[in-house]
Amino acid sequence: MATIMIRRLTAFDRVVHLGVAVSFVYALLTGIGLAFPKMHWLLTVMGGGEFSRWLHPWAGVAFSAFGLLMILAYVKEMLLDKDDIIWMMKIVHYATNHEEKLPETRKYNAGQKMYFWVVVFLGSFVFLLSGLAMWLPEDFVALVAKWLPGIATRELVLQSIVVHELMFIAAGAFFVVHLYMGTLGMPGTLSALATGKVTAQWAKAHHPKWYREMVGKA
Repeated sequence: MATIMIRRLTAFDRVVHLGVAVSFVYALLTGIGLAFPKMHWLLTVMGGGEFSRWLHPWAGVAFSAFGLLMILAYVKEMLLDKDDIIWMMKIVHYATNHEEKLPETRKYNAGQKMYFWVVVFLGSFVFLLSGLAMWLPEDFVALVAKWLPGIATRELVLQSIVVHELMFIAAGAFFVVHLYMGTLGMPGTLSALATGKVTAQWAKAHHPKWYREMVGKA
């Protein structure tokens, strides 16, 4: 009996997901190498010290650009509802693969929605703005500082470094969980990124409301 496949992602969705993922991972790994001397070897792996220092901010710009595309395409689907709040309160069942104890989900569950809001939405803006304050020439940053009462140029840069690192910690933690659940935690998920399709069995098990919606359209 042939396996029934359901379209989950369009070609545009997959390109945007890939752009967000590649730029984020590169910026994350080179950021670790830049921030922690003992992890400096990562810069060698990612293309060399000088090259990585040059490409790191551009990878951040790419992440924000792809993030904006994702925000425009997905924001309506990522709005939280009452079932999502209940889902988050019982998230331990998701982590232990007991999804039958959770509210039924549509195309995206509450965990995926939180990843969108924290990493993609918040991260796109926070990484870009704080990164620019560290990256752009001091004279330009000084012009920006003049519009912020009581904040000197150096203070703005130092605050940007702190905000950038805090966002890095939060986004990194969410990414590790997202990566695990997209691979070992929920086998079959990666096929959506590779082909745009998932099996009907996968859809029914992990996103039952969405599964019924898609079956109803067939």
